[in-house]
Amino acid sequence: MTGYRPSFVPVYLAAGLAVFAFHFAQADVDPVQALEERVARLEQQQGPGLPLRASWQNGIRLSSDDGAIRLQLGGRLQTDFAAFDADSGLTEEVENITSGVKTRRARVYFSGTLHEYTHFRVEYDFLGGNANLRDAYLGVTHVPLLGTIRVGRMLEFYSLEQLSGNNFHQFMERGLPAAFNEYWNNGIGIQNAVFDRRATWALGAFKRADSFGDSSTNSRHNVAARLTAAPLYSDNGRTWIHLGAAAVQRRPNNNQYLVRSRPESSVAPFFVNTGSIPADRVDLTGLEFAAAHGPASIQAEWHQARVDLRAAEEFPHDGTATLNGYYIYASYFLTGEHRTYNRNNGTFGRITPKSNFRGDGHGWGAWEIGARLSELDLNDGPIEGGELRDITVGLNWYLNPNMRMMWNYVYADLQDVGSANIAQMRVQFDF
Repeated sequence: MTGYRPSFVPVYLAAGLAVFAFHFAQADVDPVQALEERVARLEQQQGPGLPLRASWQNGIRLSSDDGAIRLQLGGRLQTDFAAFDADSGLTEEVENITSGVKTRRARVYFSGTLHEYTHFRVEYDFLGGNANLRDAYLGVTHVPLLGTIRVGRMLEFYSLEQLSGNNFHQFMERGLPAAFNEYWNNGIGIQNAVFDRRATWALGAFKRADSFGDSSTNSRHNVAARLTAAPLYSDNGRTWIHLGAAAVQRRPNNNQYLVRSRPESSVAPFFVNTGSIPADRVDLTGLEFAAAHGPASIQAEWHQARVDLRAAEEFPHDGTATLNGYYIYASYFLTGEHRTYNRNNGTFGRITPKSNFRGDGHGWGAWEIGARLSELDLNDGPIEGGELRDITVGLNWYLNPNMRMMWNYVYADLQDVGSANIAQMRVQFDF
């Protein structure tokens, strides 16, 4: 046929297969077995692949069959709505008391355990159009006598409310004494649970960092320590008592110390504010108490900051000033759930409803009520930051372990100035 060009590929292929078969026939070797042995040798040289199984456990989880590798992807979104009714005395003293809507938190994180004994966590908050760094640390676990060692950006070891995380609070905002918390800083921390997890201890040294995780100031290190005990823990965690104490010694950045607070509403402006105080050192002390019996629980904290004043031209005062704050509250689950206590670090965890909300009327989620009294006194000697007292009542609806709605009413009284009524709501999703 015109234009036909014979192809020699089939001829070469057939010849190759014949040589291959002749070789293994002479060697009396099964070619399939030889191929399997070759693959096994390659796997031994390069290391076998490590399959990861995906699952949902209140977050996206990836884990190896032996549990040596465990990864988690999660995040949270909290949106607040608030309306204010303030008297004339307060509106004259405090500006911009207006109703509004605010995205309180919008975070994502990636964490995991690698080869059983090392772990990491990285978390960003995207409020304000910036990727603000929250957690960013590496850690080693099961260290003899020491327990867990972490290095990087983390929360200082101070305050039961601070360390428990805002996903699991009974009210939309922490109590007023949270104004003393410094939250995330760079440093090294050691913590451990002892006496069959009946007690925990934590110790860390931290250097102040900005929202991007940079520590470029001339301030000295903060030192933080915390001890907790659970003298009672029974009924599979439905009944317990928590006791705790913590202390932080801080060296203020550029010898300037500032404490200020909103009235337990993220939409509100600051009601109390010390302004910048020239100070050499701040010694912060906190006491913690919490207890639960079934669906009922109570919790309280007291904080005190002793400020070593530094005389300056614009602030001709020295000596020591003492600032105080406390809160106490009670909560109750109308649907019978109970708060989750974590004995590994003396904090609280996620609430799991007995039945998730279902639109067909066969599940209503978990419902919780609570009431709190909170006070912050920023007046002492030359410091006149103000004294604020809040009374808060709240209702929480946990639709499922990952979604909840919160309603809070706050009566905020700024001493010798005026008061405000605050009605607010939060919609929250976290995983």
